[in-house]
Amino acid sequence: MPALPPRSRPHRHTGAQAGFTLLELSLALALIGLVAALALPRASPRDSGTSLRIKAYEMIALLRADRDAARARGVPVVARIDLVARALRSGASDRAVALPPRLAVRVSEGLAAGVRFAPDGTASGGEIFLARPGLGGLLAVRIDPLTATVDLDEGGMRGSGGRT
Repeated sequence: MPALPPRSRPHRHTGAQAGFTLLELSLALALIGLVAALALPRASPRDSGTSLRIKAYEMIALLRADRDAARARGVPVVARIDLVARALRSGASDRAVALPPRLAVRVSEGLAAGVRFAPDGTASGGEIFLARPGLGGLLAVRIDPLTATVDLDEGGMRGSGGRT
């Protein structure tokens, strides 16, 4: 039977030989930061369908809050869509959702005066369409007139006629 080499103790580095220097770690972090700074602007949702979806969800949150306020207060609440100022304004609070100029906005005919939520749980109903010209994608924020349900439809336009 061949002789096995004697077990050696684990080698311990001491002093200047152990680990990385502070300079090496600093350079590695600086390089990671530089790569992140160059890569992240390309991954920004600013010009993607994600920004369109984010804006639609902001609008949905505002409309749902107005619907809930109408039910809780027992009085009608009207959320106004201002196409000139490019904003959706809450009728129950001072909140507003700004609609950037790069977004195309179209509302169904019934929403010219705004979305009216009644205390009995109904609404005026209608659709707000959002699109990114040149980038494709169309989202519709739909308000059901019977249940005042506010939902997002990523399929496209079902409504007829409208204003931009």
